[in-house]
Amino acid sequence: MHFSLKRAFFKQLAVKISQVGVFSLLSSCAILHHAQVSDIDDDKKFKRIAFDVKVNESGFSLDEALRLSKGFTSSKQARDDLEQVRLILALSNMGPQTGNPTFNDTYADQILSAILKECPSGNVTEVKSIREMRKYPVISGEIVKITGYCLVPN
Repeated sequence: MHFSLKRAFFKQLAVKISQVGVFSLLSSCAILHHAQVSDIDDDKKFKRIAFDVKVNESGFSLDEALRLSKGFTSSKQARDDLEQVRLILALSNMGPQTGNPTFNDTYADQILSAILKECPSGNVTEVKSIREMRKYPVISGEIVKITGYCLVPN
């Protein structure tokens, strides 16, 4: 009797893990959070050389992790506790946000030095700033992409 209960538990666990695995493989998307274009300099004295820089960091959704973990618990008390933690986190993190929290809040600070590496003069035009996220269950790729043109004298 004990062996059959153990076997049933592991069989149920394997089914849940495979469902999450299939869900993880089949569900991802790109989400555009913000796009902006700067002024365009149309001076014919300069040659325009395109540049494209991108920085990214991994994000983590604790809310999704808690919702998923509720599906793996059989105890009603444990599910209720997880829901309370999820609610406290949701209420303490109110306000505007784009994407998931990252492990490194300063990952986008290096974008200026990346632009200056591509365009040492710093004379740029038609700069497009794009903030997007590649979303997967629980984790995400938080991306900042800058494209534009470096102005070089003819």
